[in-house]
Amino acid sequence: MFFILVPIHVDVPMRCRPWMNWVLIGVTVLFFPLCMWSDKLTPLGRNLVIGGDSWFGVVGHVLVHRDLIHLFGNMIFLWVFGNAVCAKVGNLAYPFIYFGLGMLAGLMAVAVTGGRGVGASGAINGIVGMFVVWYALNEITCWYGYIFFYTANVGTFSVSSFWMVALWFAFDVWGLLDGTENLLGYVAHLVGFAAGFALAVVLTLSRWVEMDRDERWLLQVFVGEE
Repeated sequence: MFFILVPIHVDVPMRCRPWMNWVLIGVTVLFFPLCMWSDKLTPLGRNLVIGGDSWFGVVGHVLVHRDLIHLFGNMIFLWVFGNAVCAKVGNLAYPFIYFGLGMLAGLMAVAVTGGRGVGASGAINGIVGMFVVWYALNEITCWYGYIFFYTANVGTFSVSSFWMVALWFAFDVWGLLDGTENLLGYVAHLVGFAAGFALAVVLTLSRWVEMDRDERWLLQVFVGEE
């Protein structure tokens, strides 16, 4: 059996062009051939591993990916969710939030597992955590494909972001509890998500981020406020 589920669009109106998210995606894509060659880390890539021998990895690991599938999957999520979050917090604040979430997620994952790793997953899960606080009711459109015995199918469907993000969160929890394979990655995912979620709540309660009149953030949804 084979199954794939990929987010492709969120129905979030944006108050500004999220050009800083586009820049981060572009820089990350450009770093891939500089850090990987024939499925091996280049000297630059080895200096950007978190938990490795260089402190540059604390920040730089967010720009390094193991292979094209790892890169493509992360950049799809960053495009879909990062554009909305970047437009909400502003282009100037966004890179500090992105790298800050990535550093926190990476350092905690290394501290818990003692391992080494690369990838933007911790930072991106932090962005997803922020997204669900502000846009839980907004729909997300996903593309899916599966092969089951002699049956195959592809298509799209839309559902509230809250339920889709909850499914991905549950998958990470299950992966963490299931065993030690990619343990560092699952810890980074969950820490990043929790940090992003908490940050978005703080920013909203402090009114550093304002919700538009037709928007309801997660606390309003749960307490039934209009």
